[in-house]
Amino acid sequence: MKHKRTALAFAVASSLTAGAMAQTGFADEQGPYVGIGYQNVTADVLDVTLDNATITGGWQLSPNLSLEASYTQTFSKDGNPAIGVDNVRVRHGWVASAIGSVPLTDNISAYGRIGWGWHRLSANFGEGNEKDWIDDAVFGAGIRANLTPMAELRAEWTRLFDSNDINANGISFTYIHHLR
Repeated sequence: MKHKRTALAFAVASSLTAGAMAQTGFADEQGPYVGIGYQNVTADVLDVTLDNATITGGWQLSPNLSLEASYTQTFSKDGNPAIGVDNVRVRHGWVASAIGSVPLTDNISAYGRIGWGWHRLSANFGEGNEKDWIDDAVFGAGIRANLTPMAELRAEWTRLFDSNDINANGISFTYIHHLR
């Protein structure tokens, strides 16, 4: 629990610092964006790995700060015969977050994410299908590369949830298209 609070505090501080570093001349950088991505999630207690599709939408407030929402759904199922679980998947997942970024070069930025996620998990434990909602803080860090003035590619590590029962980490790759 101490590590969770430390990581959460670090993510909040990083996001707020990046947002505070925002430049005043960002009028051309504001606007909506959409994205599509792939996320590989590992749930440590269940010892399963899931492949997820993500759809993202957000609003770029400045070059250094944006607000974002994403939807996730598993397109694969996994199981762990050692503990008697199969057909594990994320039926639905929603994440709302703030993203603070710091430029490293003209086309590469590092960023931090802090937000809240709601995930509907499903698994078969032999006695029937069990479904459970997990909502928890979401935090992460990544690198984004500007491909063109309207397109970027992201690579990110995210801690999706850290509950008493299940902890999950995700590695994702997302294509973002700016609509400004």
